[in-house]
Amino acid sequence: METNADALEQERMDAVLRKRAKKLSREFLKESTTEENLLEIVEFRLGPERYGVASLHVGEVVPLREYAIVPCTPPFVAGIINLRGRIVPLVDLKFFFDIPATAISEETRVVVLRSGDMELGILADALVGIRTISLRNLHPPLPTMAGVRSAYLLGVEGEDIAILDGARILRDESLIVDEEV
Repeated sequence: METNADALEQERMDAVLRKRAKKLSREFLKESTTEENLLEIVEFRLGPERYGVASLHVGEVVPLREYAIVPCTPPFVAGIINLRGRIVPLVDLKFFFDIPATAISEETRVVVLRSGDMELGILADALVGIRTISLRNLHPPLPTMAGVRSAYLLGVEGEDIAILDGARILRDESLIVDEEV
């Protein structure tokens, strides 16, 4: 037979367990909401400036070892690389962003963007790393950024990292060179 003391103890235990469950569910909801507002980016340098692109658009990042310059191409085409049997065009975004050209160095990397059949390499002066940013900290591009520069930007994180729109870069038909000489 259950006594009054046992019933009170059981009620107290149930109250403690309900309180713990409520706290855990709040923490779980907080974590899942936070995860939805995060973006993993690959961060790199173009000259003195820092840029990032969502990692979901990045197939890989490789050191620039050898590349071929292609004659009769627009100035933004740095050349092509052979990436394990695939020919990948190299685009120098510094041309669009009015960043002075820099020499190729040991730190130079190719950030390979991929989506379906489209593949494109962005020439980066150095890889900074991979990190996660909060979309809440992403501000729209400044109104002074016009033309292609603003078209390729999702926004600015903090005060110093411009986040590129990888999907838009891959879809931009003006980057496709399809001319016969």
